[in-house]
Amino acid sequence: MNEAQFTDASFWDKVKKFGVKVPFATDAVAMFFALRDNATSMKDKAIIAGALFYWINPFDLIPDFIVSAGQLDDFTVIAAALYRVRRAVTDEHLAKARSVLGIK
Repeated sequence: MNEAQFTDASFWDKVKKFGVKVPFATDAVAMFFALRDNATSMKDKAIIAGALFYWINPFDLIPDFIVSAGQLDDFTVIAAALYRVRRAVTDEHLAKARSVLGIK
């Protein structure tokens, strides 16, 4: 898995589809902004890209068309990745994510 396999368009399509309906939307969008930040290390970018690719990929461990359970595995991957890259996801990334999602 590398950053080249992750596309901005596919990410934003997923965000538009699920928006704030998933509890980890803010974290996922903040991770996206960290991924695009030049200050983020390549190691952290690889972890973030892998997690976000897993989220946008409809054919993962539990397919997304299985309501609730399909998002549970995605949440687990996002949460685990966020734990690993917490320092790379800054308050600025989180604020930008909240703004994009319309969260105060």
